[in-house]
Amino acid sequence: MRSSSNSSLGAFIKKWKYRYDVTLPLYVMTPIEQFVLNSFLFTCLVLLATAVYTYTPVQIQVVVRRAYYYYSGEDTFVCLDDDEVSSSSSAGVLSAGYI
Repeated sequence: MRSSSNSSLGAFIKKWKYRYDVTLPLYVMTPIEQFVLNSFLFTCLVLLATAVYTYTPVQIQVVVRRAYYYYSGEDTFVCLDDDEVSSSSSAGVLSAGYI
């Protein structure tokens, strides 16, 4: 005997597939046209998901840093490591002609 969650999930998927088929003009297209349209939509969906997966953590870090700055007034962003700052700061000043 099937559980009610499996049948309700199946009914939910069938309903959304029906909506997808009726909303887009898939039911009047040839199988090749359906494949091309579905491939294009799938590619766009994959690219969107990749962009969200790639850039969301970076954007969350930016928002948290800004919120912390607005809250405390301290900047937590450091451009260079401590070793790079000590070695490059004097060379950069000398090469720029400030001394």
